[in-house]
Amino acid sequence: MTKISYYILGDETLDARTRFAVKFVRQSWRKGQQIHCHVANSKDAELLDHMLWADDQSFIPHAVQDNKSGTPAKTVGIGWTDPRGQFGMLINLSGPLPQWFSHFEHLVEIVVQVPEVLANTRANWKQLKFNGYSITQHDLRS
Repeated sequence: MTKISYYILGDETLDARTRFAVKFVRQSWRKGQQIHCHVANSKDAELLDHMLWADDQSFIPHAVQDNKSGTPAKTVGIGWTDPRGQFGMLINLSGPLPQWFSHFEHLVEIVVQVPEVLANTRANWKQLKFNGYSITQHDLRS
């Protein structure tokens, strides 16, 4: 069964969510995790792509997926469709829970105090609980 983790931030901006995602990707990548970042659309993919390139802490090999080819092995994927053939960790930045999340070993939700994000992540939480998933909560608000 997929491991579920919620990281709850006190921040009130989508930018803070993306910055945390970059930090989380960096730390997970250094631990050897296979990672896919699920975003809502190509605009969000471009933003995350730019922020990963701009990360001054380390180089994180990544690729924005297109529908014609998958993400190369040993590369962080960014996309808005099912990344067939990928497993490992799924970081959901898209809002609604993707129907195919369960073929990943670990689902990560990053919560910020933005009404739309709160509504989506709460709905995802309810769906996951209803389906019997155990959820680990990391409350990072201070």
